[in-house]
Amino acid sequence: MKEAARIVERFAREERLFRRVKRLLVAVSGGSDSVAALLVLRELRERFGFELAVAHFDHKLRPDSHDDLEFVRQLCADLDVPCFTGEGDVREAQAQRRMGMEEAARRMRYQFLAFIAGKQEAGAIATGHTADDQAETVLQRVLRGSGVRGIRGMLPRSPVPGSEAHTLIRPLLPLTRADTVGICQAAGVTPRVDASNVDQSHLRNRLRHETLPYLRELNPSVDRALIGLAESARELFEDVENRAMQVQPRTRNPFGSIFDVAKLAALPQEGLTLVVEREALFSRIEAEINRTRLKNLADVLDKGSGMVAFGDTVVEVSSGQARIGPLLQEPEPFEPKVLNIPGVTRAGPWRIEVSTDRLEPQAGETVAAIPMSSLKGAARVRPPQAGDQLRARKGRPRLSDVFTNAKVPRWERQRSVVVADSAGVIAVSHPDIRLPRVPEDDALWIRFAFEPPG
Repeated sequence: MKEAARIVERFAREERLFRRVKRLLVAVSGGSDSVAALLVLRELRERFGFELAVAHFDHKLRPDSHDDLEFVRQLCADLDVPCFTGEGDVREAQAQRRMGMEEAARRMRYQFLAFIAGKQEAGAIATGHTADDQAETVLQRVLRGSGVRGIRGMLPRSPVPGSEAHTLIRPLLPLTRADTVGICQAAGVTPRVDASNVDQSHLRNRLRHETLPYLRELNPSVDRALIGLAESARELFEDVENRAMQVQPRTRNPFGSIFDVAKLAALPQEGLTLVVEREALFSRIEAEINRTRLKNLADVLDKGSGMVAFGDTVVEVSSGQARIGPLLQEPEPFEPKVLNIPGVTRAGPWRIEVSTDRLEPQAGETVAAIPMSSLKGAARVRPPQAGDQLRARKGRPRLSDVFTNAKVPRWERQRSVVVADSAGVIAVSHPDIRLPRVPEDDALWIRFAFEPPG
């Protein structure tokens, strides 16, 4: 026990696992790894100055699972450690959410742990993952074709899955599964045995009982090699994380997070993944990322236009800008309306005010001035149309070219309106479309305000 505690203490100090942790919640299933974690952390609590509490979640997947719960309760009572338990029907959750049994169990378990950590104001949640778990995880991710981030394996410190506000730590990573068995034996504790750990239908169990033993015949140090691979990947990924962190949006607006295309295009795929995930989290939407979609995104960034969907999150590229956010609904069409001059006209979600006196834009509004003497018939407000020409400019350029030259992205063009008379477009709602100056005594002022219902 003392040697194991020394190893864990050194590892914890190197990784700063207990920094600002005054109360630590230990996830204990009843197996040797989690029980050993509790015993070692109980040994270290005074050295690091934290209090201990235990959480156990009953997945109700085995007939004897309640016996595990009672075992953990009794163990905590013997060790004088507070114990919090919970249970959930994983099979029902699996059916409702249409996911694998392991994933459903994992989500419910971490949701429960985060809930207890929040109620108990725990600074971190500790699990009993060991070096053996790390080797299995790395091998599993290699087989699945994971990128550098995945090959890092389990990190000593990371956010709790599904609850990023809480911290998950793995202080037993420098210990082996044999070490945890020895810790339990030395403490006179007989841990519970989960029969599902030998179920060969689970990939991890096949790796544990078939693949790794075979690989150890070829290379007795294969576990160390896999763990070394994880450490190398972790070191390399730090540079990717730093580069991704430096790429920040130029603005965040109702359309989403707006980036310079060139900055996104300079990132490697792993860096793009981090940026998309970060902005999806900011918008509180899901991002489903895979290599095919990342390749498609790289092509769109290189081309300079297009859109790639990552589940609920889309990356849209237009006019040198990239928007990361939800898929935008097409604006509701509305019939052209003759402007009240002077006066206020409502058209769809727009409020158009026209005055012969100077108007000043408020936040989020646009003001344009046109010469009254040049009006050709009634002026109407309407959405842009194919073939529109901007009559207020010399040469009457196409409105689409004006948008392009002003670098107005597609998602903003679609949500702009124009004022047109019988001879063409005379004003545009977008603030980047500048019109020539008009003499004060001939100016007709138009203020565009977007006021969606509700």
